Order: sequence, then structure tokens, then C-alpha cells
Amino acid sequence: MKVAKSTTRKATSYPSLSRREVALLAEWERERRVSVTLDNIRSAVGAPVARDVASRLVAKKALERVGPGRYLVRPLRTLSRPTAPSAAVQAAVLLQGEPYYLGGLWALTFHRLTGQQYISVLDAFVARQRQSSPLGGARLAFHRVSPKRLSHGSVAADLEGMSVQVSDPERTLLDLLDFPALAGGSGQALRIVKQTLPRVDHAKLVEDAAKGARSSTCQRLGVLLERGGTPFRRLAALYEQALKTKSVLSMDASALRKGPVNQRWRVVENDR
Repeated sequence: MKVAKSTTRKATSYPSLSRREVALLAEWERERRVSVTLDNIRSAVGAPVARDVASRLVAKKALERVGPGRYLVRPLRTLSRPTAPSAAVQAAVLLQGEPYYLGGLWALTFHRLTGQQYISVLDAFVARQRQSSPLGGARLAFHRVSPKRLSHGSVAADLEGMSVQVSDPERTLLDLLDFPALAGGSGQALRIVKQTLPRVDHAKLVEDAAKGARSSTCQRLGVLLERGGTPFRRLAALYEQALKTKSVLSMDASALRKGPVNQRWRVVENDR
């Protein structure tokens, strides 16, 4: 005679966690929280013990502290195995509540505009001064820009259950031209932009550049787009922005200033 198998499931136990801690984590999981603040913990357990609860959960690796009073929540099902949230997710938790976007070379990799895996440095564009620091196996580098720049040119991406603001492909290229140090210098930035230019929306690139990119970026971009066959009538907004300066600049600021001068864009074409 066959013995019927029991269908009763055993309750999952978490030896290192107290009942209150399990209940707290389970509640956050039901609410689909990826991150919490110290204020959230105070609301759940009371102000007198909130810091102790947070410290214990960090010690038990149920929470990961990413900044003052800000924590990533690990799902209960993952506590039995080693996991590590990405630097991008940790940065998003750190910057919650303020305008920002993540960009630079990391964004090139994220948007698959390059086969290179740029993960050692994460560039965050923010409205207020912040100190760069190590984060999640990468170096988080902050770049203070105007609030206007942060108001367009980024998209919300879902990473590991967290909404992360990332520069869109067009903004990513404009940032490399505006801030060539992101790529290691003007020559390298220009080479990357040339390689990836065919893979982005040129109309949007012109529109975004005209909203506030540097005049030098508009000059160089105008040359590159005309080389690629873009009619001048589609570059009118870009040209208007480029007219704000009378400077004759080099296409590659790191190379010798030798080559024909593009009279329209006032650029020495020394990159060929």
C-alpha cells in the first residue's frame, strides 16, 4: 500500500533573524520595496530602537547600507546565498529624492552602444556638490551640472527592481563631448562619438544639443553630422547654438592643430 505524501509545506526558517526581523523584511517584500530609509524603519519599529534594528539587519546582511540612513533590502529568498547589488542600483538608492542621472562610459555599455564593458567607474550627474567615493566595486564619480541639464535627456530604467535614471543614448554622447575627461581625454571621447554616432537618433541629438550643450560641442557635432550626410537645414538649431562663440577650435583638442578649416562651423579638421 502506498503511503500518501504530505502536502504540508514546512515554514521557511531564517536562523539568524528574529521573528520581528523576518516579519519586517516580509512586509517590505510584500510592498515590493527595494530600498528603505531610517525613517521607514522608525515608522515600523519605533524611534528608540530603529538604529539598533537597522544595524542588526546590516550585520546579518539583510540590509546593505549605501549612505547615511539609506539601505538596500535583500529579498528573504536570497539570504542563504551571497549576492551583491550593482553599483548603479546602490547609486540610485543613495540619490533617491534628488534630480540625477547616471551616464558616462557606463551608459555606453548599458545602452549597448559599445562592446566594451565599462563598469569600474560610474558617473553620476547631480545638481549639488558631492564627494566621489567607492561604491559596490566601482568608483562613483559625481559631476555637478545645472538643474536644467538634469531636466531632459534621461530615461528611467528598471535595474534589479529599482528605478534608475540613466542618460539616454543621445545625452550620453553629448556628455562625452561636453566633458571629454569622462572618456580619458578629448581624443578618446571624439573617437567614441564617431563610432557610436550612426546608432543614435540624429534629430534628437540636435534637439538636445541645442537645449544647452556647449558651443564647442555644437561645432564639433555639426561637422560630424555633415560628414555623415545630414542636410544643413536639419542642423539649424545646432548652428544657432554654435554661433554663440567666435572661437575657431580644433576637432581633436589633443592633436596638432593642422588641417583644413571648416568655415561654417569654425573648426580645424585635424582628426582625419
